[in-house]
Amino acid sequence: MARAFEGIRVIDFTQVLAGPFCAEQMALLGADVIKIEQPSKPGQKGGDQGRSIMGDNELGQAGFSPIFLSVNAGKRSIALDLKASATRPILEKLVKSADVIVQNFKAGAIDKLGYGYEWAKTIKPDIVYCSISGYGQEGPYAGAPAYDGAIQAVSGMIALTGHPESGPCRVGFNVVDMATGMTAAFAISSALFRRSQTGEGQHLDVAMFDVALTMQAQAIIQYQAIGLEQPLMGNSSPALLPTSGLFETGNGKLMISALTDGHWSGLAQAFEKPELIDDPRFKDTAARKSHPEAVKTVMEANLSKDSAFNWEKRLAAVGVPAAPQLPIPEALKHPTLAHRDLLLTFDNVAGLDRSVPGIGAAFKANVDGPKADRPPPALDQHREEILQDSTN
Repeated sequence: MARAFEGIRVIDFTQVLAGPFCAEQMALLGADVIKIEQPSKPGQKGGDQGRSIMGDNELGQAGFSPIFLSVNAGKRSIALDLKASATRPILEKLVKSADVIVQNFKAGAIDKLGYGYEWAKTIKPDIVYCSISGYGQEGPYAGAPAYDGAIQAVSGMIALTGHPESGPCRVGFNVVDMATGMTAAFAISSALFRRSQTGEGQHLDVAMFDVALTMQAQAIIQYQAIGLEQPLMGNSSPALLPTSGLFETGNGKLMISALTDGHWSGLAQAFEKPELIDDPRFKDTAARKSHPEAVKTVMEANLSKDSAFNWEKRLAAVGVPAAPQLPIPEALKHPTLAHRDLLLTFDNVAGLDRSVPGIGAAFKANVDGPKADRPPPALDQHREEILQDSTN
């Protein structure tokens, strides 16, 4: 038996988050991912830009910033100057043995260097070539620089996030980058399956802007179909129901997603207040929506009698979705993680005398599931073995 992408070789020209995350997903499923990085120059650090972003610490100084560690497990690294003539024959030999190329330069930039799709398919006609960018390979914004925050802003995502009192707010992590990486990995997987059926390669054009809009499909279709523009709603549900949101308890905050009449009955049962079910103010969704302050008063008065953790269990017993609000350190202690194989630890990292953490794939399989075969690489760590590969 073998993992899904064993025997697949990926040439990874990407940097920072979206592209590297895409290629890492392939590596976790067995692909040989060769990371092409810029060599160091006098007075200038080389490698993926992500090696030093947010790296004002010992790990960043060694080229292993948290950003880099989060999306580069399982890869091999070689430093090649893409502007040097000596690089071309090396890449030509590698591409002959490759199945996939991933790049996230600005639209048109890699073509100017001579390593675009047209070049690649003359060497390997059935190559799957994935171009990741902010706005796509064509159009008025094709060459525009794009980072996660900018795409959150222009796509409408920030306008949906925040409280009415404080105004719009970006999502607190690089959600567009990571979703773009997942989308690109899925696109590549579909192209490889198509190739197995047709023998043909493909050029894939993955745009962060498209991904950001796709993730907001419910809000977009809501506006297009019925003209309803979603307001800022803080921690409330998009359904704008007073029974859903982040509530204070006797100890800690609890996110409750009570959307149906059945959920309200469950709340009444958990609160030991059966009279709430027949109260005309709360008898159905429309009534509860018309009496938000009364609902809030009932919810807060009852939730104040116990802790968020205890309410999570009590509400689960009556079928009401709820979970405590946890900071990252507490989320990492969640008992589910003991059964998920998600959190990784890498020892023997080149150039470091300490272990480092990593994140695995967000799914498991009963056989041949994802795993990291090696830690994130040091810059140019695998030069000799990669060059040896290119001569075989």
